[in-house]
Amino acid sequence: MRGRHAEAFHIAKEELGLTDSLDLGLRTVPVDSIVGSVNRWRDFDARFRIKNRSTMHRYMKIKQAVERGSTLPPVSLYKVGDKYYVMDGNHRVAAAKEVGQTYIDAEVIEFFPPPNSEPNLLWRERSIFEHKTGLSGIELTELGAYDKLLMQIEQYRQEESEALGMEQSLQSAAASWEQEIYKPVTRLIREQGLLHEFPGRTEADLFLYASYHKVAKSRLTKQKVSYKEALADFKVPRPDRTFAEQLKDLITSLFSPDPQDACPYGLIMDEDGLVKVTRDCRGCVHCRDCVADRRTLSTQEHQFLDY
Repeated sequence: MRGRHAEAFHIAKEELGLTDSLDLGLRTVPVDSIVGSVNRWRDFDARFRIKNRSTMHRYMKIKQAVERGSTLPPVSLYKVGDKYYVMDGNHRVAAAKEVGQTYIDAEVIEFFPPPNSEPNLLWRERSIFEHKTGLSGIELTELGAYDKLLMQIEQYRQEESEALGMEQSLQSAAASWEQEIYKPVTRLIREQGLLHEFPGRTEADLFLYASYHKVAKSRLTKQKVSYKEALADFKVPRPDRTFAEQLKDLITSLFSPDPQDACPYGLIMDEDGLVKVTRDCRGCVHCRDCVADRRTLSTQEHQFLDY
């Protein structure tokens, strides 16, 4: 007799208070992320192996088809956070797991809890981001951060469309952005061990803040600052300070070694904790030679820094 059964969707629905749903359409889903079933969870064990022997003949026919490389219809899945539950296609999923298949095509419907807490709101923001971009696995920990990352991708899409001379879809641009910008920077974050110095934060958090810092530092120093150089400024952890406060300290230090002398009309932190360059900066003894540059900031740079 095999061990405990697969996870049951109805239990997750009750425990998390899932109330709303969104049809995500056809997706490519990691097979390892499929953990349970909607109606047939008793028929499979925790590794999605068959417990109900009466369906073994049907299962073997499906498994043989998978091994031959035959094209099978997409399965139907319910998504809850990072987990998936099978609505239709349990045997296809079981066969895919047994033969070591990495991904499977699926029609996906995502379920959400009510928007009555910060974690639940963040859950919804992440889902909307993934739905619009087609990306997955990017975890941010602050409300509103997904919108800001989406704005970066949209800016990248506009640049790529102009460079190629043809309009790029958001999802196509997002896939390119992930490979060309996001993954190389997060690889630097891992190589420098920054996640260990900022517990409770994610690679995506550091990427977003490094993006602000990179642009701001480039403007103030009049030099092209790489992501690697920008990330190096995060090497001194301050557990008593929020990320926004730490970033403010970093930016302020570019004006003056003495924080008390920092120009309040240069780089500031707005109420959302974002880097912002004021358009009416009056300059000071520490950054007066940058005044002309800031008065003529390109529209693109203003959009990036002001959001």
